[in-house]
Amino acid sequence: MLGVIRYNQIMGISEIFTKMKNRAILISLRARTSLTLFTFALFLMLFLSSFQARSANASANELWSVYSFDSTSAVATYFLKQETYFSVGKFLRQVGADRELGPKWTNDNPWWRQAEEALIERVEPDVVNDYHTHEWMLPEWTLIVKDKFKDQEMEQLVAHFKTNIGMKKASVIDHGIARQVMMRVMMSLTFSGKLKSPLKHLHDDLESMQETYHREEKNMQFVTTDLDGAAAQTFALSHLGKEYFNTFIISVTEPINEELDHLYLKSEMLTLEHAQAIDPYVSGFLQDY
Repeated sequence: MLGVIRYNQIMGISEIFTKMKNRAILISLRARTSLTLFTFALFLMLFLSSFQARSANASANELWSVYSFDSTSAVATYFLKQETYFSVGKFLRQVGADRELGPKWTNDNPWWRQAEEALIERVEPDVVNDYHTHEWMLPEWTLIVKDKFKDQEMEQLVAHFKTNIGMKKASVIDHGIARQVMMRVMMSLTFSGKLKSPLKHLHDDLESMQETYHREEKNMQFVTTDLDGAAAQTFALSHLGKEYFNTFIISVTEPINEELDHLYLKSEMLTLEHAQAIDPYVSGFLQDY
């Protein structure tokens, strides 16, 4: 009888341990399942977030690609070449004063002109090439449009600017940027006292700028009475159209102006960096005079 009781006790304890073991296994399986589901959910969230970011970046890139900035680049190039010329001239006048080169050290003197040319050919390419493409603006532009517009609005904008009339609208915006930059350049030259007759050696650049500007102005024109014209006006007057136009003009014009200011200062810095390039011409001047 005692053997039976002891057997039952042992079996009961064994059953308890078995249940505890099974329960522990079940809890472990549930924990692993929960961890797996959590890991999967986290991965899915990260993937979707990354996908949305890539999608938004792609939309921003597509929007950016419809603009040529031809007139803006022509205006900026002409301005930067002028500023390089002025920076070099300012430096050479300072050299004349510091070394007491006398009244014959002017831009009419052949030694001055050679020194000027030596500096310009070293400074100008760096300044102009830094501006040449507008890719330096793309990261900032991407952040602005992602913050300003929802994904659905971005898709609408991309779809609109891929149409024929959308491309015309892009030309209008392109031209608007060029006008803003040109006004800024004119104001800068006026207030600095640099607005004088066009520089002779920049005659070709001036012609190129004028031709590009007028060609762009002609290409952006469209008939407002046809279906495309009506669609253009509808978009322009819509909340999304007005918001996009204002965002683009403000967010693009300001960085361009800031970059022009930065490159103008860079032209002065580069002129000083290449100061030794004029030594042979100053020596030649001193020997002659």
